[in-house]
Amino acid sequence: MVLSMLRALLRRLLAVCLLLPVCQCGVQALAAEPAGPLILGLAADPATYANRWSKLVFQEAFRRLGVAVQIVNYPLARRTMMMDAGEIDIDGGRVHAYGEAHPNLVRVEEPFVEYSFGLYTANPVLRLHSLDDMRKFDWQVEYRRGILFCETILKPLLPVDRLSDISNEEQGINKLLAGRTDLYCDLDYPVRDVLSAPGFTGAARVRRVLGLGSIPIYLYMQRRHAELAQRLAETFKKMKAEGLIEAYQARVADEMGRPR
Repeated sequence: MVLSMLRALLRRLLAVCLLLPVCQCGVQALAAEPAGPLILGLAADPATYANRWSKLVFQEAFRRLGVAVQIVNYPLARRTMMMDAGEIDIDGGRVHAYGEAHPNLVRVEEPFVEYSFGLYTANPVLRLHSLDDMRKFDWQVEYRRGILFCETILKPLLPVDRLSDISNEEQGINKLLAGRTDLYCDLDYPVRDVLSAPGFTGAARVRRVLGLGSIPIYLYMQRRHAELAQRLAETFKKMKAEGLIEAYQARVADEMGRPR
């Protein structure tokens, strides 16, 4: 009786030992399986100058790091919500102060570009020498939703009934042309894209009435990618030192027939 029980136990142990290599191979195969690509959100229109050269920069940077990335396009406000909800991995461009309002994210500490901002008008007689001049007049002022830089500088200057936001730059320019607003705040490059678009009318009436300076623009990532963010910062430094980012900008400008 005892002998038969020992034999049965031995058979079970032998079966387990035979299965172990199979199980270990399965675990190794699972560990070696590549993760899906990281989702990187850029501005809504993939055909713009900034989106086209930025895409080249990001694809090359992540290629150097050996990380797969999928670039998708969303409006700024939606991108904010998706990042906060953890639905995408990377936001393709925000100012330094953005991190203060979104502590759930980690900033790639090397900016990949500097962007300039401006206030625009279609009113031929409107003159603006400083931001404080806006306090003296009843001008209606607007900015693109999600542009934190414009929102931050305008809200302390204007009452709520004189400040509004808009979902995209084309709407902002068209409202200037229609006389529904007096001033529009945005990054310079998307405004230039609208004004130079084929078939766009009224571009000659829109002018930049006040420059607001340039600020560095950063990628933001989910905190689970903090180690990758450090490596990406070093990659951006190397690419800038090589002149590669400027080369991509020049290449896309030439392809679009746009002044460099």
